[in-house]
Amino acid sequence: MALADFFISLMTFVTIYSLFALGLNVKFGFTGLIDFGHVAYFMIGAYVTVFLAMPAGISSTYEGLSGLGLATMFAGVPGGDLLGWGLALVLGMLAAALVSLLVGIPTIRLREDYLAITALGIATILNAVFHNERWLFNGAFGIREIPRPLAGVFPIGTGSFQLNLLIFGLPSVLALGYVGYRTVKVVRPLSAREATLGVGATLALAGSLIFVITTMLGLVVNLGIFSLNVDNTIAFLLLVGAVVLGRQALRETDHVGSLLALVSAILFSLWYLGQPLVELVTEGNTSDLLLNLFWLYDANAGSAGGLDYDRFFFLFTLVLLAGAYWWVQRTVNSPYGRVLRAVRDDETVPEALGKPTFRYKIQSLMFGSALAGAAGGLWAANIGFIDPTQFASTVTFFAYTAVIIGGTANNRGVILGTAVFWVINSGTRFLDDFFPSEYAQQLAALRLILIGALLIVILYYRPEGMLGEQDYDIDLGRGGVSDD
Repeated sequence: MALADFFISLMTFVTIYSLFALGLNVKFGFTGLIDFGHVAYFMIGAYVTVFLAMPAGISSTYEGLSGLGLATMFAGVPGGDLLGWGLALVLGMLAAALVSLLVGIPTIRLREDYLAITALGIATILNAVFHNERWLFNGAFGIREIPRPLAGVFPIGTGSFQLNLLIFGLPSVLALGYVGYRTVKVVRPLSAREATLGVGATLALAGSLIFVITTMLGLVVNLGIFSLNVDNTIAFLLLVGAVVLGRQALRETDHVGSLLALVSAILFSLWYLGQPLVELVTEGNTSDLLLNLFWLYDANAGSAGGLDYDRFFFLFTLVLLAGAYWWVQRTVNSPYGRVLRAVRDDETVPEALGKPTFRYKIQSLMFGSALAGAAGGLWAANIGFIDPTQFASTVTFFAYTAVIIGGTANNRGVILGTAVFWVINSGTRFLDDFFPSEYAQQLAALRLILIGALLIVILYYRPEGMLGEQDYDIDLGRGGVSDD
């Protein structure tokens, strides 16, 4: 798989899990509800969407409830495939919200820790039911034939290589440029010394990793003047240097979020553009660099390249994430959102003002669960196969980690935290290629250790998360008087 294809796959994961984490942020960040069973609504959204979209008798190995075939019901209408699948997704969201209502009515009055344990128990029971009752959704065997919206339309292109490259490649470069511009704005508060320490620590860490991989492959580093037989001693010294420089940078700076953004940007640039630039300098090969820069353009899609289905689905999930972000932002910036935050901070205050806090908490629970259900429907369409093992309780704790890394009660921070989490967790899987297969489990554990170490650093130096709690738009109306 080309690096650009892997990048698209990774970003699709990030957008889907960002939607899932936004739902958790509505419950936990803005309302103060600790829901350790958030993954249950992710699972319900996935199964209900697939059940409603897939036609009956889709497979001889499927022994669950027959699908309703909404994805094919509107086949005679232009775009009917997408319309039917979208209707199934909306109903999946409603199903997740309805189940959360049934769960919330008897449990929402519990104290935070009891609510968390109860929600985790209910999620475990639901997962066990889905796993053991084959008549429901095929039990542990899962569902393999999952409809994907507009799957038969792609790849698409204009038939002209130059025109395809312009239409699909130019937005890719503009998107990378915009991300770079936003990163520079975040990094700007750092002083020259803080930035130098951060860059030095990052390059030393990357160098240590490269030396370990080079040693594993038995290669020799040719520096032009002399050849260096590398071993893990050099990697260890570089790692020590990275720790010393990084610790000093963290001690001197008051802008930990900016420093982490700088480190993330350097690591991403080295990962995504480092190898193509080396090939460009050493071999004059520009193809990999162009493919990575024009990441929305797939050279293998049709005779002249174009847009393939994976890239379309990433854009599709990105649009839905943008819509959900707008929806949540409008909610938390409204008078309704101010009541939710008041419930989180001290429930007795809105109660004293006559606000029905029970109703607000139930609505928040349903809203967050509906977003989790939407993420589940997208997850099923993206991966093409679902079974109950994909919806373990660890998925909920991954989302909590992402929310804490980015910033609780900050929607932009949640998306940033999700990106950081999944880039570390999935973006480092290429390291498996450089180590014997018997170390696969240790490498998977090492990735979680890296995430845990990052979480400790953030909680120690910036307990409110990388971006902290967001500012709120409060409309004071004419004369500076709020309409609330």
